[in-house]
Amino acid sequence: MKCRASRYATRLLAAAGLVAAFAAAGPADAGNVPESQDPIVLGKLDWTGQELTMEVAGEILRRMGYNVEFVTTTNVPLFQATADGEIHAYLEQWLVTTRHQFEEMVAAGKLENLGLLGLVGQEGWFYPPYVEAQCPGLPDWAALKDCAEIFATPETLPKGRIVDYPEEWTPDTSKWIDALGLQFVAVPSGGEGAIMAEVKSAVARQEPVLVMFWQPTWGVAEYDLRMVQLPAFDDACETDPAWGVNPEKTFDCGAPKPDIVKFVWPGFKDKYPAAYKFLQAFQFTNADQSPLMKAVDVDKQPARDVAVKWVDENKAKWEPWVQAATM
Repeated sequence: MKCRASRYATRLLAAAGLVAAFAAAGPADAGNVPESQDPIVLGKLDWTGQELTMEVAGEILRRMGYNVEFVTTTNVPLFQATADGEIHAYLEQWLVTTRHQFEEMVAAGKLENLGLLGLVGQEGWFYPPYVEAQCPGLPDWAALKDCAEIFATPETLPKGRIVDYPEEWTPDTSKWIDALGLQFVAVPSGGEGAIMAEVKSAVARQEPVLVMFWQPTWGVAEYDLRMVQLPAFDDACETDPAWGVNPEKTFDCGAPKPDIVKFVWPGFKDKYPAAYKFLQAFQFTNADQSPLMKAVDVDKQPARDVAVKWVDENKAKWEPWVQAATM
């Protein structure tokens, strides 16, 4: 994930002053929109789906009269920057490896959870359909025990390679490999674009490839990717070695289906009450997001332009949220 470090650092230095000024001003009036000329700062990470979610929400906020800015960061600074009021809202948090940290910060009053976004997501290991002929037994994960070498690269021989998330995304791939006794190596990638480049290259040559990925994404649909059926997740999988297929290891299971949530700076409700009500109501589903991802990643249209077009064409969906928020 790229982080605009200098811009982020500058904002952090100003955070105390902004929060203090807001506290002195007191709560704003939801009937007078925008309640403040100070920009609403929305966070962004580094994959296409969440960028579109944030751009769509940002465009609607602009049409409500707000000034909107974006700050691109990574998962770990995102939570603290939002707790500090340096970032005001983020709307597509996949609660997998970050769940415990998120829940602790919400319980401590450092973040406010606005509920589910509306996306239904899933993470795991994906492969193109022709790989099933090269590794008989797929999609059952146990098939990988007998065909690891076909996924090998010169750097991983004799073990197979799984193209993994970037390290800063804190994936569990290596834990799964170890607990399931598979002869694979998790090789960190540069992110969504790098993973899809590996898939595209392998498909062009009809060569085996296995990647850590998620859906909904345009790539899963574009390449008809299939998902390895890992042992089903249970909370005990991460804490109790006696649970699951390996009585000596935890993490002998796949990923849980994540809650995908929206959250805001705890002071957001008082400073921007109408925007707060709108973001509470805001929903963005798989059917909304998936076509837009293809427009950006395949057709190479700017995310901002794609978001503006969606907002123009879907007023019947979002205008009632705005009307209810500004009554």
